[in-house]
Amino acid sequence: MALSKIQLSQLLAVYGKLLTDKQRDALTMYCDCDCTLAEIADEVKISRQGVRDAIMKGEATLVRLEEALSLGRLQTELTLAVEQQDKDKAFEVAKHFVLKE
Repeated sequence: MALSKIQLSQLLAVYGKLLTDKQRDALTMYCDCDCTLAEIADEVKISRQGVRDAIMKGEATLVRLEEALSLGRLQTELTLAVEQQDKDKAFEVAKHFVLKE
């Protein structure tokens, strides 16, 4: 596992609504605000261990969702194709995603 904060933030943007409030809040503060476990613990009034557990469980859930659905990868690949104005690439990415078994 052990994703970077940027990777976690990207997955959080895609799947964040599927996490518990505690996991989503802890991951948002950790990734997007660059808060330490102690800072998050003070903010949400739980222990540092509780924050760590929320982050670890949230990360595991995000990884499982991405492995099963691949929506983060789809978003990244389609965005790149659109930025490059490559209609053929965008079509192939979408086609591969739809036909994926």
